[in-house]
Amino acid sequence: MMSLKTEQDVLRETADAIRRQRLALNLPQAEVALRSGVPLGTLRRFEQTGKAPFLTLAKILTTLGIADRFLNGLGRPPESAPSISAFLEANSSRQGRQRARRQKTG
Repeated sequence: MMSLKTEQDVLRETADAIRRQRLALNLPQAEVALRSGVPLGTLRRFEQTGKAPFLTLAKILTTLGIADRFLNGLGRPPESAPSISAFLEANSSRQGRQRARRQKTG
């Protein structure tokens, strides 16, 4: 699936979502920094820009209790046919079964 979001959109939205979660838990930045082992300045910069090393993001997600939600959001990619021929074959088989059902009921 294609997205119209830019890298900057992803950075900003990720930082905003994490900040909202921190605030919902009523945790000041200093507390999250202390619990996660992320320097306070790094956490502040992340919340402002969305930029941080992945390990930093993982520490913050874990500390806020949203690592599973983040990973689930990545999801499993949709299954795709191994080739266009396999796709067409699967599609034509399905259409044949639908036609047969219509003929029985009609």
